Amino acid sequence: MKGLVAVTGATGFIGRRLVRRLVDAGWRVRALARRSDAGLGDAGAEVLPGALEDEASLHALAESADAVVHCAGAIRAPSHEAFVQINCDGTARLARAIIAQPRPPRLLLMSSLAARASELSSYAASKRMAEEKVHQILACRAEFCIVRPPAVYGPGDRATLPIFRQIQRGLLLIPAGDGRFSLLYVEDLAELVARLLDAPNWNGQVIEPDDGRGGYCWADLARIAGEHLHRRVRTLPVPWLVMCLPAAVAQLMGTVLQRAPMVTLGKLRELYHTDWVCQGPAGPLLPAMPPRVAFDSGFATTFAWYKQRGWL
Repeated sequence: MKGLVAVTGATGFIGRRLVRRLVDAGWRVRALARRSDAGLGDAGAEVLPGALEDEASLHALAESADAVVHCAGAIRAPSHEAFVQINCDGTARLARAIIAQPRPPRLLLMSSLAARASELSSYAASKRMAEEKVHQILACRAEFCIVRPPAVYGPGDRATLPIFRQIQRGLLLIPAGDGRFSLLYVEDLAELVARLLDAPNWNGQVIEPDDGRGGYCWADLARIAGEHLHRRVRTLPVPWLVMCLPAAVAQLMGTVLQRAPMVTLGKLRELYHTDWVCQGPAGPLLPAMPPRVAFDSGFATTFAWYKQRGWL
């Protein structure tokens, strides 16, 4: 066995793939979870009950670990304060638990490409704040690196499911404009984390991984999907102003009802942002990555999975 890796967010879409990949790579995995999870146990992980709000469980998570992979966080929240409490304050508590250990484990923070443009939304701001907390608390005390994935997709993902449903219907509503974005298949992200854990030294590097294709536009996605489905997938550009009012109403209702809305003005600013293309992995930190899954292959696998499970 290589050692012990502690994982937060292990019950999520990315976290589950990561746990399985690390166990397969020979790591012992300790997973923090709010409740017992048979799936994690079946995958070979030790499940530790707890949460980011519970300092005692965070200390237990970090105890005797060689590394901590912090995947937990909120992508939706009812308010700016809620995003900060989960994404920033939770990360700070974990970082303090790490440096309290006699032999502090190193930390891999799973951030987001949104942190690169923190002015766009409360989510993006909270992810940037989490990165800053890691720098402040762990500097000169423990090794760390930061991974900023772009949009991650794959079998089992509910966040990108609405896009696949539109594609199946043959009409994809897209933000008006000339934006480009990177994509990353979930198994490739898990592979990258596994390789990072094998790297000898982390020095606070910020890594923006993608599928190596240099980014896509929405028309690319429609064309690739149409080739797989053997029919045309049309795109319908939607102007920003058309979306503003419903997003503002949803945001207001979310604040009043203390529920996390699907669409907010901040989420719209992210969606209409023109440059979500990754800069690529930090070369000296990683060995050569194997060929990664481009959207043509990733779409086919994910679409087939959704169809098989009756999600489409």
